[in-house]
Amino acid sequence: MTFVASSAWGATTVHAASAHSSAQPSTKKASTFPQIGDRGQTVRSLQQALVAQGISVTGGVDGIFGQGTSNAVKTFQSSKGLTSSGVVNSTTAFLLGLSPSPALPILGQRGAIVTALQQALTHASISVRGGIDGIFGAATTNAVSAYQTSRGLTATGVVDITTAISLGIVEGSAPSTVQSTPTTTSPTTTSPTTTAAPIATPSSFPVAGDNNDAVRALQKALIAAGISVKGGVDGRFGSGTTAAVTSFQQNMRVAATGVIDQLTAQLLGLTPAPTLAKIGDSGDVVKSLQNLLIAAGLTVKGGADGKFGNATKNAITAFQKAQGLKATGILDLRTAVYIGFIPGLAATTPTTTPTTTPTPTPTPTTIPTTATLPTVFPVLGPCWFTDTWQAPRSGGRQHEGVDIIAKSGTPIYAVANGTITRVFLDRPGSLGGNAIRLTALDGTYFHYAHLSAFADGAALGATVVAGQVIGYIGSTGSSSTPHLHFEYHPGGGAATNPYPLIKPLDACKSTTPPTTAAPTTTSPATTVPAA
Repeated sequence: MTFVASSAWGATTVHAASAHSSAQPSTKKASTFPQIGDRGQTVRSLQQALVAQGISVTGGVDGIFGQGTSNAVKTFQSSKGLTSSGVVNSTTAFLLGLSPSPALPILGQRGAIVTALQQALTHASISVRGGIDGIFGAATTNAVSAYQTSRGLTATGVVDITTAISLGIVEGSAPSTVQSTPTTTSPTTTSPTTTAAPIATPSSFPVAGDNNDAVRALQKALIAAGISVKGGVDGRFGSGTTAAVTSFQQNMRVAATGVIDQLTAQLLGLTPAPTLAKIGDSGDVVKSLQNLLIAAGLTVKGGADGKFGNATKNAITAFQKAQGLKATGILDLRTAVYIGFIPGLAATTPTTTPTTTPTPTPTPTTIPTTATLPTVFPVLGPCWFTDTWQAPRSGGRQHEGVDIIAKSGTPIYAVANGTITRVFLDRPGSLGGNAIRLTALDGTYFHYAHLSAFADGAALGATVVAGQVIGYIGSTGSSSTPHLHFEYHPGGGAATNPYPLIKPLDACKSTTPPTTAAPTTTSPATTVPAA
């Protein structure tokens, strides 16, 4: 089975690499992984991820992939048991939380990826009963367990990323050359600290074609999660169950493969979740969590001190509110995935990401080519945002914009030249609270909600220019934390995901107001509707 992952840096198909080049399956490297000499948001994301892992980047998060960034990548790769190349590959990106997992062979699978695994096991002096037949059955499972035992890894028989790196079957890893001896010494590679939890045996991960109680348990879990399973709980893993698994993965914002992997099983409650940091804990794991929260623009009082106290709990609560999750302040599995504490989040950014100057490009096909685009980021930094398009909201609604988190009273800007055609006032039961609709000449409009106040000159019917202050961050309406809810309606039609358009303009790290430019055309002389 070929694994197709939708990465934050584009779509890529990654195959396992064999320990022997003669049997190595083809590998297609994602062309959108940043490389030395690149500039732009993808490089900034890489640098932020490195810093969040406690890796120092000479020059800081400047969006420039120079020698300092390359050295930081080498340091990170070395810490994970990878070849220190300084080149970002699929495995490095996954471990940094920037890309879904590379393809890993699973029970029931056949083909080159399994052959590569079996060859690597044999090279490590682990016997595979039946030989190298390209079939992942009980014999291969037992061989994987024997290999894991020999390296001091948890003997599950499942090829996780740590095992794959140790075997040298994923991009960037070196083939294992240590002969197998049954010992309980420490592993030869460093396992990601957030995944060292008990996981299910392979029999708990049903695959397409199975017909057994494990499939029934899966189907029941999907239904309990609100996912419809065509055919019901019949114990048969057919196209209906595959579609249901895919829908669940999309809802969870993880790689939608239709295959039950470890993370999907954990999210469904079919296998225990990893042991996660909790209040009262201390150490490097907590510091890593705090760095991720800080990198996301959230305030952790006291900084990344490695102590999980009320400050860390409050930061998690703020993050959960921004993501539409249950705000508990507890680091549960879904929160851990969303913040990048556990890799697996599938970004919904467009596959074409700017790597040089931040010029917004309308990549979604639903945006008319003539529609007005934002040219100014709508909020003054410091702030934080992520892609929450179509995320579930109360009352069965789905999110139709992007939420930009900032302190109450932070200025909000017109993203384009236009006219204020609607003004909404906060009232009991209001969802958006104080809100403004800014309409461009071609009918495209931008909706701003939850404002604490409107700016002088931003009244109904006023003509404004890009970069002009039109309001201030607030928490009016149905809002639990100060933020701007920002919508984009190209041509005046239905809302379209604004994240791909404002991400290249991201100015959340800047506290310098944008410059304004006078409109080049006259605003449309139309009757302004009442709010």
